[in-house]
Amino acid sequence: MTPIPAELLQSLAAPGGGQVALVIGAGCSVGHPTSIPLAGDLSEAVERQLVLNGRLHANQCPNPRDLAALASLVFQICNNQVELVQCFPIQRMRLARANLGYKLLVALMAEGAVSHVLSLNFDLAIQNAAAELGIEIATIAAVNEPVPIRAALIQLHGNANSEPDELVLRTEVMDGEWIGQWHQIVAQQVLAAPTVLFAGLGSPAPVITATVAMIQGALSGNKALYQADIVPFAESGFAAKLEIPEHRYIQASWDSVVTRLAERIAAQQVDSLSRSGRALLMENHHGEDDLQRFSSIVAKLAGQSLLTLGKMRAFADLDRDKLYRQHSVRDDEFMSEPILRLAEVAERLGLDTAPTPAGTWTLRRNGQPIGQIVLATGGGVRRMAAVEARAKTICEIVADSGPMPVDIVLICGLVDAAPVFDHIDLIADEKPDDIIGGLAAPLLVSANDPLHVDRIGELLHVA
Repeated sequence: MTPIPAELLQSLAAPGGGQVALVIGAGCSVGHPTSIPLAGDLSEAVERQLVLNGRLHANQCPNPRDLAALASLVFQICNNQVELVQCFPIQRMRLARANLGYKLLVALMAEGAVSHVLSLNFDLAIQNAAAELGIEIATIAAVNEPVPIRAALIQLHGNANSEPDELVLRTEVMDGEWIGQWHQIVAQQVLAAPTVLFAGLGSPAPVITATVAMIQGALSGNKALYQADIVPFAESGFAAKLEIPEHRYIQASWDSVVTRLAERIAAQQVDSLSRSGRALLMENHHGEDDLQRFSSIVAKLAGQSLLTLGKMRAFADLDRDKLYRQHSVRDDEFMSEPILRLAEVAERLGLDTAPTPAGTWTLRRNGQPIGQIVLATGGGVRRMAAVEARAKTICEIVADSGPMPVDIVLICGLVDAAPVFDHIDLIADEKPDDIIGGLAAPLLVSANDPLHVDRIGELLHVA
């Protein structure tokens, strides 16, 4: 893929956030698993259904691939858009699964790296991504709804939950009826961001191009506009229309572009964890050996996905409702002791450690995985009895989404510092010494237990 311009990455990670807005089109939803057809393909399929239904005659629409023209024709015949929209794959749009790009986009919105997303699509893939990750985002899809200052998704043409006649489809609406109306005002608000990235837009949208031209004129052309698309720069009509220079054009797929943007924020978060964690450990009078152990584990997070880091923070906080937790220095500090304890466990047992995309850590012996561990904290306010149910739920989440179950949950920062006795689950009747069947549930280990390393070693048969 074409490298991401350094200036765009700098704007994305600017202190305070809110420097970058995205405008996205159908090209962002066409890939698997979202798999929503492009406008031309959708229009052709709808036109065939309308002909089969007897609403249109064959060849009555001069260009069946022009959805706006088709919508105008149907409106002339029916005085509404209902029959047209009924031919849309509405349920498929509502239940659209989020691709990787959408999941990362929602994470970037949660981090404040992206201020607003202006979407010309009807599907709900972004909302579904937010629901999957446990992130709340504001969604605006109806005329006259106010746009919040915080990060929000604006579906300028409506979405799959809108009434059929509320969807912006017809040529006459797109070419002029929006001028001076809500659509233009909202576009102005979003496109006023210092940096705007357009992605997945195969053809110019009048409300977008006209608004950008107006804003560029007011700013004497000082706004930074970027575009990402899979076609070469010379073939992009949108880039030509908006006069986007070639050095601000990124030829790449939607997923790969957002992945690269998210890598910039992930790298910043790993750096923050390293610095904040070391500062806290030094404040708590840990020696240089502990600082080196901590740094060696954190270094292994370099190159990990932003989604992985968010999962680790959510699991560390024993949050059962989220698969992504927004970064904060507080989380860095709370994660510092569990990471240090992991380093000590690996060192004493002669094991290696590696982070996993599931938000866990793998313990390895001679390069072979022998156990999976979740790092957690009671935050200095919870007892083992309070965290047990939370920890087991998180283990179930990991087991449902990954190839390996969790073997151990190592919990730091618990209130009770008394020796921890072996926990026996009378319902599951687990047998810690059963080397055939293993544990019926993950082993919950308190770092307050002076024998916690030995207990982990016994479970893994490496003590």
